Order: sequence, then C-alpha cells, then structure tokens
Amino acid sequence: MIAEWLNQLGRFQDDRGSTKLARIFYQFASKAAPDWSVPYYNLGLLTKYRSEWEQSREFNRRAVQLDLQDEAAWWNLGIAATALRDWPEARRAWKGFGIEIPDGTGELRIDLPQACVRLDPQGNGEVVWGKRLDPARMLILNVPLPESKHRYHDIVLHDGAQNGTRIRDGEEVPVFDELMLWEASDYSTFEVELTLPDKSTEEGLADHCNENGIGVEDWSTIRFICAECSRGNPGPHEHKPDQANGGQSSYGFGAKTQDQLLAVLADWADQFPGAEYAEPELVLGTGGLAQ
Repeated sequence: MIAEWLNQLGRFQDDRGSTKLARIFYQFASKAAPDWSVPYYNLGLLTKYRSEWEQSREFNRRAVQLDLQDEAAWWNLGIAATALRDWPEARRAWKGFGIEIPDGTGELRIDLPQACVRLDPQGNGEVVWGKRLDPARMLILNVPLPESKHRYHDIVLHDGAQNGTRIRDGEEVPVFDELMLWEASDYSTFEVELTLPDKSTEEGLADHCNENGIGVEDWSTIRFICAECSRGNPGPHEHKPDQANGGQSSYGFGAKTQDQLLAVLADWADQFPGAEYAEPELVLGTGGLAQ
C-alpha cells in the first residue's frame, strides 16, 4: 500500500542522514494509514536522536496506542518521558514494556545491575562505569577525562540498545550510548600529579577518597582504542605502571572544592611515607571547562 512505500522512502532518507526528508515521508505515511503504528514509531525514533523529547513522547505514545505489543516504542516512550521528567508516563512506559516498577508517582529509582555508558558517542566516545538508576539513566562512577565535558556523579540519559561490552569479574557488562546530560553533578574535576611508591599507597589513596566522598581515577592507565573496538569487547587489559617517572602518575579527582581535595591529599601523604602530590589543577568546573 502507499503508506508502506512512503515509510520505506522515509527509512531510505533516514539511512542517508536526510532527516528532514525522512520526517516528511514518515508524516505522509502516518496520514495515509493513520491506524498503522510503524510511521509513528519511526517519527519517535527520529526525534529521539534529535533530542526533541516532547515530540518523541507524543509519537511513541501514538505508536503504542496503535500497537500495544510494540516493545521498542514502549522503550522509547520511557526514554522520552524520563528526559522530560514525566514520571507517571515513564512508569507507564516501563510497565508497558514489561518491567516490574515499584508503586509511586515521583522520580523512579530501580536497583539494576551495574553497566557502562559511552559519553559523547559521536565524539571522543569515552566509556565509563556507572550505576543505573532506572532503564534510561546512569550515575557516572568514574572521573571522566575533561575532554568529555562530563564529571564524577553526572547523571546521563542513555539509549536502550547495547553497543558493546566490557568485562568485570569475568562477566560481560553492557555498554550503552549517552543521549544527553540529564543532570550535572556539583563536583569539579581536578588533575593532580602524584608519587605513589607502592601498591599500599595507591590503595590508601582510594580509601581516603571513598571515605570523604571524592572520586579518584588513575588517568595514566586509560586506554585509547578505535571506535570499532570500543563498540565490541576490547577484552581484559593489564596495565603496568611506568616506572620511568619514579612512580609518578596523573590522577583525576572529582571533588566539590579544591580545599576539600587538598585536605584529603595532605592526610593521605602524612600517613604513607614517600607519597607526594603536586598542586591540583582545575580542568573542569561545574560550569564547564576551566578557563
């Protein structure tokens, strides 16, 4: 029928990156067959990737009205509603998909397995670990590199399709692509050159930071891999510290203030002989990159 032909034209233009033409053909298809869910789903998908959340919510809402079995439309409705903080609709969408949701009407929090998120997937594509708050949001647990323009404890909205895996404790963990920054944290990112003479000094640093609510990351161990590997499973990696610099390493810290970080570093250095630290450099403040 003509609606199917118009929808196929829309998908062809969408695949070519001509989103304006794709949208026109999908809209024509929806008018030619107003009771067919597929063009509405495609419109919802297109507007999702353009972060046009109100429109994506409406298109996916219409798609599930026409086809209650359309799991992809239910999921994208949940993402759009979460982006808009429309918690009643988000809860309805996840239930429609088949996820068990706790009773309530406010912001949704679900205990889900840990996962990874790829920040700025069209750019540097840094992959970090996070705590999933619900099916579409993740709290960043690493200290991202400043180029990502993300911080420790940022909350990001992510897509539902797994795009690669990482290994932790012998098990594969999914990687999801970020869609947008959902809520910025009140942490800033600092870079500090450290001297750590042994493993116990490094472990002591981690303990001090954890006890004081500071994120810490050994940036000297970060691997830079190609996009194809990133979207697969690059496999386990053992990093051997570079001893050429006398045990010095570049660390990233997520702290609310420089004074807070300095107090923790001073206490750590007092307790571990040979531990040294340079003056922290602010590389990403709460309002953006350091000037």
